Amino acid sequence: MPMPMSKPEIEKLLGEANIAVVATTAPDGSPHAVPTWYEYRNGEIMFHTAKTAFKYKCLAHDPRITLCVDTKEPPYKAVVLKGRASMEEKIDDESIRRMAVHYLGAKLGEAYAKSSKGARVVVVRFKPGRTTSWDYGKEAP
Repeated sequence: MPMPMSKPEIEKLLGEANIAVVATTAPDGSPHAVPTWYEYRNGEIMFHTAKTAFKYKCLAHDPRITLCVDTKEPPYKAVVLKGRASMEEKIDDESIRRMAVHYLGAKLGEAYAKSSKGARVVVVRFKPGRTTSWDYGKEAP
């Protein structure tokens, strides 16, 4: 049976460059899940989307959100965060640059950020109301 992760272990995993899966509820009630880059700072999740994206339409209809972050190699670890999102449309060049460098490395990240400079994005934020985690490397014998 996998064991839960400690708060420092969760924070470490969330700070790594793992792609998250964002799950929302579509206006017709069906689930919608999509991989995305995210940033975790001060207990809050933040990511970007476009106002034309289906993810935005889902969150505008129902702000409940689940974000799943997991490792892709054994021993597997995962953190699932649930909450209510808030959204704001704005230019957010600095966080785009931070995330691009975090996920792509310095050279490609800076190039990506430069190509996106001045773009209006929807900034999605939420503080998790519920967190679940497990670490198969801590399995009880």
